[in-house]
Amino acid sequence: MGFGIDRRARSKKGKGLFRRAPDWKDVGQRLGLLLLRMKRASSRQVKQDDRFLAEVTFHPKAPPLRLSVSGPDAELHVKGLTSTLGPGYHAEVLAKLGPVLDELEYAWTAPEPEEPGPAMCKWLASELGGDDQVWIGLTDQFMFRTDASVLTPIGPRDAAWRAAVLADPIKGADAFPWWSSGPGQRARADALLAMWQDIPWRETLDDLEISMMERVDRDLTAARAAGITELPYPDWSELLGYLGRDDKAATEIYKLAGDRPATIGYRRLDHEVALSGGWIVNLPGAFAGRWEDEHSRYVSTDGARAIEFTSLTAEGETDSAKLLEVADAVHPVVDRFTDGDRCGRAEVSDEDYTHIVHGLVAQAPHVAILTIKGNKDHEAWALATWRSLRRE
Repeated sequence: MGFGIDRRARSKKGKGLFRRAPDWKDVGQRLGLLLLRMKRASSRQVKQDDRFLAEVTFHPKAPPLRLSVSGPDAELHVKGLTSTLGPGYHAEVLAKLGPVLDELEYAWTAPEPEEPGPAMCKWLASELGGDDQVWIGLTDQFMFRTDASVLTPIGPRDAAWRAAVLADPIKGADAFPWWSSGPGQRARADALLAMWQDIPWRETLDDLEISMMERVDRDLTAARAAGITELPYPDWSELLGYLGRDDKAATEIYKLAGDRPATIGYRRLDHEVALSGGWIVNLPGAFAGRWEDEHSRYVSTDGARAIEFTSLTAEGETDSAKLLEVADAVHPVVDRFTDGDRCGRAEVSDEDYTHIVHGLVAQAPHVAILTIKGNKDHEAWALATWRSLRRE
């Protein structure tokens, strides 16, 4: 659920006693071509027997809008959520659709019912009732672990914030990354979204991470050049440090940041990672992982530590403790646990300068095998990570 656009438009040519409305097939064909020409947008189009349908993505962090043309009047229906990003995004979408309607010689059948900013805040307040943790503008794939009362696209909010928004909805404006229109506002929103959801907040591991950090720097620079002063300078400064920047522009950002701590980023928290066999493990958000060997082995690292995970199922086995002991210990055993029907054993070894924890967890008939590599100082963390393995 959310707040968004739900509006209809009709041909201006259809008005008047002797004027005929256009054919929906012709309008759909023209609309499809116009959408393909639209900058910073992508579309998926489907022509059905009774209508033309298109899903248009205007921003990678927002769900697509659905456009359909049908009926004897070739009415255009536009529907989609905009509260994921905010009223600035809402206005941006309508601004992009304006020239499309002009090309089609269409007009909205009614004005927008409410100002999007206050309306979005009212919707937000309506979502905050009760005591459960509330997610706003985040997908089911969002698995970061925090007990914050509310999670927004640009950071967690506490119970006091929640109470304040319930009392006065407009105080929820800071939950939306793209609040207003104007120069630099999209760049600021894009930077905040990436900093909160994507940046790993550590030294980069590959060109993709370098490119992501450089894009955030460009967006923040564009927002500042547009006159926006409310920017996260401490976090920007940290990001520039990872990029190894020491030029004049970076030095100015370092000065603006001062000694204030950097606080932005869900990836500073632990997150739950879904693995094969129905297993889940807790890992720091700074880890970056991938599947190998035809999706049978998961590997992940933050540059200093690394894990490897595989799983198997022993059909017919019902005793977790017996299942765990099928494989004899190869290295010294440093820890064991039993938690209901879940049993675990951890062994350690050293290879050159790498300290390795070999963890097994059995939850009959399923077995998880987790290998964690780092140094001796990482052993306590490695054992906690092994213990976090569970099936849900």
